[in-house]
Amino acid sequence: MIGQDAGGSERISIITFGGLSLYHLNSPITIMWESQKARILFCYLLISYDQWLHRDKLIDMLWPGCDPVAGAKNFKTTLSRLRKSFSGPRSINPIMTLGEAIRLDFGIFSLDSSQFKNYAQTGIKMLARGDIAAARRYLEAAQDLFAGAFLPEEPFDNYICAERNELERLQHSVLSSLQRVYQLEGNDDAVKAISFLKAVQTNS
Repeated sequence: MIGQDAGGSERISIITFGGLSLYHLNSPITIMWESQKARILFCYLLISYDQWLHRDKLIDMLWPGCDPVAGAKNFKTTLSRLRKSFSGPRSINPIMTLGEAIRLDFGIFSLDSSQFKNYAQTGIKMLARGDIAAARRYLEAAQDLFAGAFLPEEPFDNYICAERNELERLQHSVLSSLQRVYQLEGNDDAVKAISFLKAVQTNS
């Protein structure tokens, strides 16, 4: 299977396409969020899945224009609440820290949007190199993951909307690349199916 890593099946799967949900061994996990800000902080850390974010940057994202002292206090409380949200039956610490920077611990989690980006970018590169069979495998894997809008339950948050738009642009590139792959393979039915899919998305 593309992208399957050692121990991956033991990770908690985070699904962001079509709505935020978490699974372990295909069973859903219920997170009782300690506060809405704790949930939003978790979402921001999903967006920056492969990056460390400084505390001050996150404070500015969560409380724009906030007094620095009040912001630091709010952040400490919210981070504590985020950790507490994951203290249920499968108690884990979702956060890694490095000085005043934090990120999610992706030794614990796997993330669908991260996998989607990896598969999409790899597939597009394979197509550019002329490796049609590999391109199709990665592009189809990316398309399979894209199961709806990124975190649609947060329709107005600026940072989440920006990531949603970026993922939708990448998915459009996936469809265009897949269409090219099927054209090169002479698969007319698949070409027509992709054309229909692109038309539906353009009009939605």
